[in-house]
Amino acid sequence: MILMSIFLYIAAFVFGLYACIILRFSFGWLHIKPFHANNNQKPIPVSIVVACRNEENNIAQLLNCLVQQNYSKEQMEIIVVDDHSEDATIAVIEQFTESFKYIKHFKLTDKKQGKKEALDLAIKQAAYDHILTTDADCTMPANWVNSFVAFYTNHKSKLIAGPVVFKHNNIFHKLQALEFMSLVGSGAGAIGIKRPIMNNGANLFFDKSLYNTSNQQKHFASGDDIFLLLHAKREYKNSIHFLKSEDAVVETNPANNLHQFIHQRIRWTSKSKSYKDFDLIFTALIVFLTNLILGASIVYNLFASDAFLYAILFFAFKSIIDLTILLPVSRFFHQQKLLWLFIPLQVIYPFYIILTAIFGLLGNFMWKNRSLQ
Repeated sequence: MILMSIFLYIAAFVFGLYACIILRFSFGWLHIKPFHANNNQKPIPVSIVVACRNEENNIAQLLNCLVQQNYSKEQMEIIVVDDHSEDATIAVIEQFTESFKYIKHFKLTDKKQGKKEALDLAIKQAAYDHILTTDADCTMPANWVNSFVAFYTNHKSKLIAGPVVFKHNNIFHKLQALEFMSLVGSGAGAIGIKRPIMNNGANLFFDKSLYNTSNQQKHFASGDDIFLLLHAKREYKNSIHFLKSEDAVVETNPANNLHQFIHQRIRWTSKSKSYKDFDLIFTALIVFLTNLILGASIVYNLFASDAFLYAILFFAFKSIIDLTILLPVSRFFHQQKLLWLFIPLQVIYPFYIILTAIFGLLGNFMWKNRSLQ
């Protein structure tokens, strides 16, 4: 009985902190004003950089989106760096470089590998001071570049994070899309309250000088976007913005199967051991503890019926808090139909968060047919 009382006090404290964090993110999201670019915006030179590996099925779709941008091609260059692809990716890229002179293609040397090295080469080859990054499996609307340039012109931001959403055509993809929306919304909300902790390299605008002074910690396979954000936070905290615009939404592919999904999440978690930012560490810790308590209460309830009420209360409280961020974010992305999966996701979420957190800190993962730590 005493142990149960202690557990409940701890749970109440952790869940209270969790509620404060998510409600602040919700406020931050709502605080960000939607942005609409006008088509009379004076263009500035922009370098779009893409790192790719084994993307023969996706790279053409991305490049088609980029060449169809409603933006002056004289003020835009596209730089694609191949990271030792083992398929026909290079052949597809070369078809575009033959037709569009503002598309440039480079290959990593044998001594270098990985997305960070590919992005580093691309940014070093960039002719312009303003960088837009995206991934090889992404698509975007025709006003994507124009929306970022217009926002930059108005705010002179050092770093602008953009909205990213998962494509989906089955339940597994939809579950990922719903979870990913919560991450994007939380990251945007944190930026909205001037406490940035997350962004996504699939949709990111920044000054080349910002990148050149950052430490990308290349011994980690992941984290180029987060490390850049944290550097910007230390140096230019008030010059980081989120572009809440439908013209800026980038769509990307979810994991196709459970194996890819687990390894993707482990990759995302793996660089967390190097974080020194208080906001990021505190948020990650509280989210982990909240899900640990919720998962433990669900499992304990299988063996002790007297804990049923507590498990239901924890589950209901967390669900209500999570909806404060998911509802407005899903409206922005026009993805409200995904909310029917909210309850199943809430049941699954604690267990996979616990596992990926542990394996991310301790284990290896597969990415692009490579085994990494």
